[in-house]
Amino acid sequence: MRYHDLHLSGYTVSDFGSRIVLHLVSEYPGRPREESHIEFSDVACYHFVHTTSAVMTDLQELPVAQVVKQNEVFLSATAKDQGLKFWKADVNDYLHTLEKEGFRAWELGSAIGFTGFIVAKQARQLVAKKLVPEPQV
Repeated sequence: MRYHDLHLSGYTVSDFGSRIVLHLVSEYPGRPREESHIEFSDVACYHFVHTTSAVMTDLQELPVAQVVKQNEVFLSATAKDQGLKFWKADVNDYLHTLEKEGFRAWELGSAIGFTGFIVAKQARQLVAKKLVPEPQV
């Protein structure tokens, strides 16, 4: 998937939170504009922090157990305060359900403070292309 050194121009959440698409772009003078759109489907949960001016440097798949354990306090609070899809009793039950249902996890990183994670069943590249700039007249 194409993401490294691309700017996060935005992201969309649809299908009642079960689909997330990262919209990435690179526009530098003298270089072709580049776009990349990465879709996560069957999303169980996600959390993004500091999306402003993000330049993606990392999109790493990690074991779902690692991501859940690293974010245990956040997930527990979210489940208590707002509800969390697949949460029943506690973080251990939640992790068991995610693993049993075949969920995977990705951790996102940036050169400028953007961090986050997504727990979903699938990630795929929708679009990755370089667009040749229009000639200047």
